[in-house]
Amino acid sequence: MKEKFLEVLRTTKQNVFVLAAEHEDERHAMTVSSVFSVSLEPMSMAVSVNKNASLHSLVDVGRKFSLNLLTVSQIDIAEICSGAEEGKIRFEHPDWDFSEIPFLKNAQSNLFCTCKKIVPLYSHSLVIGEVDSVVHSGKMNPLIYQDGRYES
Repeated sequence: MKEKFLEVLRTTKQNVFVLAAEHEDERHAMTVSSVFSVSLEPMSMAVSVNKNASLHSLVDVGRKFSLNLLTVSQIDIAEICSGAEEGKIRFEHPDWDFSEIPFLKNAQSNLFCTCKKIVPLYSHSLVIGEVDSVVHSGKMNPLIYQDGRYES
């Protein structure tokens, strides 16, 4: 049944986001595709984060994070933030802005959130954030992930 479940998941198309957070002198970013809106009032988003991910320890209730919806031209960033290299190497790309919460300046959209709740569930935690502000380029050209590869 697990193989059939994975087969079903591979058929779905997912938007590709980079989740970024920092706390004190530690900063992490990771590519995520399990992202969805929770509510319009208040505006809120949820993202699934593996408990073993380095970023997991940076996300806590009351802390801020960014969700950056990538464009088709940002496959390199998606790969950097999903690869084995972690920490500072992920932030060497010139598209990062560190003025407040780390975010990608040329993403299709940026959602700046404050974590309101963390729901631990199996190997992951569902991180629910209230949207504090939104930057949207006006474009509709998101990077998509399906069947183990990126596409437009």
